[in-house]
Amino acid sequence: MAQPAATSKRIPPYLPFKTFLNSLDTLAQGVPPRLDRTFWKSQSGFTQGLIMNTYRFFFLVDEHDASTANLATLAHHPEKRAATLKTLVSDQYMLVMDKSDITKCTLKMLEDAFEEVYPVSGATKQKAITFFLKAAKFADMPLSPYLFGQLREGAKKTRRNKPRAEQGDSEKNSTVVNQTPGLSSHTVQLAGGGRLTITISANPFVMPAADRTFFFSIVDMLHKYGTEHPQSEESTKDNEEKTE
Repeated sequence: MAQPAATSKRIPPYLPFKTFLNSLDTLAQGVPPRLDRTFWKSQSGFTQGLIMNTYRFFFLVDEHDASTANLATLAHHPEKRAATLKTLVSDQYMLVMDKSDITKCTLKMLEDAFEEVYPVSGATKQKAITFFLKAAKFADMPLSPYLFGQLREGAKKTRRNKPRAEQGDSEKNSTVVNQTPGLSSHTVQLAGGGRLTITISANPFVMPAADRTFFFSIVDMLHKYGTEHPQSEESTKDNEEKTE
């Protein structure tokens, strides 16, 4: 089936590529006629939204979030994922690839192309580029040695920067979690200096539905802020020492 043409002004995927693949594995038992963000119950509301944005970007769902044939192929036939993704990446990143030959370009050239085509910048742009590179590599698309080097460097940083208690999709952010029996706190390092700490002395799993919804909405906001405002290694270490 022909893919809709790539257009600018859409937000490209910027979730971890592994999270995208895991979301497809969740659908292996059957793709529902229509999807919504709550289908991935184990993920935070923020990550659910990123998954749906990715599906819409690749037209794995239509304008009404109804499932498409490509989504069924990706979910039910893992052996066809590379070939299917190669077509999807080529179609939906066409504008970027027209501006920057990924078989020859440097990371700076790719960054400039992303910023010109999509309304992204800063950390969001970097995550979107990482997703694109990992998707292209998974699809066996030829990449320049400069871009391959970026993937290797990113993998080294991920291994080196893993926190003691891994959070979410193994992405490092500016939050620190402290847990003691009957007490949990979540601390966010503010971009302008100082910290914000939220403490709860109740078990979320036995809360009334209204309390649970309110609590996890706050957790999602903290997680989103921490992801969008990553802190330095030194700052993270200082915070961990203060909460231990």
